[in-house]
Amino acid sequence: MSIPAYTPEWEVYFCDIDDRPACVSVDLGFESLAPIPDKRRAFEIVVALQAADQDGFPAEEAEWEKLEEIEEAFVQEFENSLQAAFVGKLLHDGKRNFYFYTEQEALPDVIAANIMQQFPDYTYATNNLEDPNWDLYLNFLFPEPADMQSIKNGRVMRMMQEQGDEQHIPRPISHFFYLASEADRTALRKEVEAQGYTLVQEGENEKSPEAPYSLVVSKVETLDEEAVHASTLALYQLAEAHNGVYDGWEAQVIREND
Repeated sequence: MSIPAYTPEWEVYFCDIDDRPACVSVDLGFESLAPIPDKRRAFEIVVALQAADQDGFPAEEAEWEKLEEIEEAFVQEFENSLQAAFVGKLLHDGKRNFYFYTEQEALPDVIAANIMQQFPDYTYATNNLEDPNWDLYLNFLFPEPADMQSIKNGRVMRMMQEQGDEQHIPRPISHFFYLASEADRTALRKEVEAQGYTLVQEGENEKSPEAPYSLVVSKVETLDEEAVHASTLALYQLAEAHNGVYDGWEAQVIREND
């Protein structure tokens, strides 16, 4: 059985693993398909970098290019020969890890050995494990909610840029919350107002019984990417602390000649 029809949805996010920075690339397109019944085994290839910087990432541009060559070789052969699902990759602590799902147990090691003969300067290791529930993908590679919010931030900002938005121009940015109780909403509103946000709207949503109390606040800011990530993470954490959820933000597209 081949991979069911889906649209690749690759995203990148940064996190810490064992107190070391990590860069995770994951295909979110598999979320709605996982687990795929006939791809019950997770196969990991771990390639050691030749020269890593202080963060454990490639120190030279040439090595980035070489890692891309290795990746292309693996993806082409695994997808063509095994109909494998390439679900993600990790850069961490001087190593590049590639992750596939397949039904084969022995053949992936054979294919990996043949591919790595093309790259004799690199050492590697493999792991092949039974993972019928796709725990490695869903619980390790898949972004945590806060990381997913950063991914959503990037998507919105890219969409706005494509529409000609001048992101250095300040404008009101609205933020949305849902809280479990009216008291939680009041407490959260007071905290964000103390941080310079203004109330836009309060309401109730009967379709969301676990968090029916809505809150919308706004603040005039630029769409600086780093600042947006920092502010949404802080608001996400505040919502959690008050038994609620942060439901993202929106802002008007502003063009230079508007």
